[in-house]
Amino acid sequence: MIKEYKHKKVLIIGLARTGLAAARLLGRMGARATVTDMKKESDLAEFTDRLPESVEKILGGHDGVTIGDYDLAVISPGVPWDASLPASIRGAGINLVSEIELAFTLLSAPVIAITGTNGKTTTTTLIGLMLEEAGNKTYVGGNIGAPLSDAVDMENDWVVSEVSSFQLEGIKSFRPRIGLILNVTPDHLDRHKTMEAYTALKARLFENQREGDTLILNAEDSAARSLLPDTSVRILRFGVSRHGEDGAWVEDGKAMASIGPLKVALFEVKDLQIPGVHNLENALAASLAAFTAGVNPGQIKKVIRAFRGLPHRMEMVDEVDGVTFLNDSKGTNIDATIKSLSGYNKNVVIIAGGSSKGAGFAPLARAIGAHAKGAVLIGETAPAIVKALGEFAPKKRAQDMDDAVTSARAMCAQGDFVLLSPACASFDMFESYEDRGEKFKEAVARLKGGQLNHAS
Repeated sequence: MIKEYKHKKVLIIGLARTGLAAARLLGRMGARATVTDMKKESDLAEFTDRLPESVEKILGGHDGVTIGDYDLAVISPGVPWDASLPASIRGAGINLVSEIELAFTLLSAPVIAITGTNGKTTTTTLIGLMLEEAGNKTYVGGNIGAPLSDAVDMENDWVVSEVSSFQLEGIKSFRPRIGLILNVTPDHLDRHKTMEAYTALKARLFENQREGDTLILNAEDSAARSLLPDTSVRILRFGVSRHGEDGAWVEDGKAMASIGPLKVALFEVKDLQIPGVHNLENALAASLAAFTAGVNPGQIKKVIRAFRGLPHRMEMVDEVDGVTFLNDSKGTNIDATIKSLSGYNKNVVIIAGGSSKGAGFAPLARAIGAHAKGAVLIGETAPAIVKALGEFAPKKRAQDMDDAVTSARAMCAQGDFVLLSPACASFDMFESYEDRGEKFKEAVARLKGGQLNHAS
């Protein structure tokens, strides 16, 4: 993999936030960068306005790209690996890498990388906060929002990176000092096609690890548990129960960690402010990683007590007439929603549905039947979820978020909950999962303000 970019000709496929960060980094390195995107320049003004003047632009399509002109290509995560241009580049023998690979070749600080189907952002955020609490200069980024390329010129003790399967498609030398695989359940099958392919991409997180590195795996997730490196990497496991190996678990209300002969209490479970077994798992994983990186239990406990969670992840929105509304719009796949439902006992109405990721809805239907008292379905997958639910009742299809919120409220009694946890992507009705969550919060506010009917 190239580590000296001066005068190299580099093609960046896909602009947006990641492509912009890569272009600016390559500009600082003296490379001759070209960015190409299917969108027109008028649709990319917020990014093109911030490109270095030296960067050439081929926008509105790739017709102006001459593949043989380039030494290297950098692909943005939103561009499918098997799309025409990336496939042609690989076919021509040109290295095609993701932005995290580009940045990694230039980073001096050790990397903690977190992947998994669910829980990545919460775990990444917690690790960053714990390292900062211990006095480390820490950059938190990757798939979480701040591209790794922006960390290259900074002086950091640690770089903490959330990593997606899309980003792992394009690694060559990316090697985390500490790697975490939180879970692997069906997601993005519309892009990766099979669970085998998706799981293999997650496993790439540790393919370059070697002696002295640490891999942290979820002992209670069958797919993650089965992933094993071929090297002498130290393996730690986490789970609510202890699984006989070094790692983290819960014992007598405390999160415990054991690495070799050392056994310590990391935090008390009652101090964890974010609800759900899945968030307990996230906290165990984050605490184990931070402890491995040198953070002491007192510093870990302080962060656990203070952390109130992230927007759109089991976020308490408001209470209306004794009914509590929760925003879990980040629940964009079936397993995430199943975990969010698991803490309820027929006292929750779920709002679910959206655009399909290619997974079947039978497991979701079973979870709704076991835990929910009602279901409101939205988006293009609503008919499929209704069909999967069979005789479960009450259930209703809603036309928009206002209709969903009022319909869900009508199914509730005082003390019940309404949970937006769609189990699907958002792009059929909304710009993003964040937009979907904000629309939900706005609808709840209108309901509380009397602008919506309380029944439908």
